[in-house]
Amino acid sequence: MVVAEEIPTRAGVLTALPVATLTSDQAADAMSRSFEGYLVPISMDGPAFERRFGPEHLDRYLSEVYTADGELVGISLVTRRGTTARIGGFGCTPAYRGRGVGRALMDRAVRRCTEAGATTLTLEVIVGNAAAQGLYEKLGFRVARTLVGYRWEPTGAEPAIAEPQLSPSPHGLTEIDPVRFARGLSLDGAQPPWQLAPETLAAAVPPRRAYALGPATALVGVTEDAVSVVAVHTDPAARRQGHARALLGALRATFPGRNWVVPAIVPEDAGAAFFAATGWVRADLAQYEMVRANPF
Repeated sequence: MVVAEEIPTRAGVLTALPVATLTSDQAADAMSRSFEGYLVPISMDGPAFERRFGPEHLDRYLSEVYTADGELVGISLVTRRGTTARIGGFGCTPAYRGRGVGRALMDRAVRRCTEAGATTLTLEVIVGNAAAQGLYEKLGFRVARTLVGYRWEPTGAEPAIAEPQLSPSPHGLTEIDPVRFARGLSLDGAQPPWQLAPETLAAAVPPRRAYALGPATALVGVTEDAVSVVAVHTDPAARRQGHARALLGALRATFPGRNWVVPAIVPEDAGAAFFAATGWVRADLAQYEMVRANPF
């Protein structure tokens, strides 16, 4: 039986319930309202919530929603793998910001993750959000690296062709299982950000799709208006031979007339030269990945 817990704060006594007690639509609504007016507002429905946080291994019992007299106060979403936990979504509704609530709830989230066996905690914060970064630093988090994104600025029109199916396309593309894509990444040995971990990418579902062209593979999110290039990988023995460039060119020809972006989840020292040489411009938005090791 799930029991609500009371949390004393300077703004009054709040009630905490696990996200497991909510439907997907309710969780999505709480997430969207908790990030209202934020630097990057979030708006999602139940299916989008599942597509986003399911692959990230959301722990629905460590994750909580907070209320006061039935009014939404905020949400804390925790994803977990082994002894590492990530606070992947933490926000308060506008009426409860600047009242000490964020500190109390984040302190609670850190404590609960530690009690659940996490020895390393991670989170991301948008560069320039000094208030949030300061709060996390007071709780023992330190900046580990900067995560950046890119946008592609086309230099000319590209031909339109039919979308590829699970077979070779006119440009040589083959749609592949995201699990195959993720297995290739897992052989590289580098420690990726949470959203680029093989465990996350292997669980990708539409609109995310994986493609291969020779020894190069990519995972992209395709909509009618945009393509988000989540990750690109080339077999180590075949790198610096133009395979990734050819793959991205084939994808642009296959999905014309769309905006092309790379989300701000890429370590800034990973692929910067490649992006600069292939027509991508670094986006203004960036994030700090923060880590708290050996928590109390």
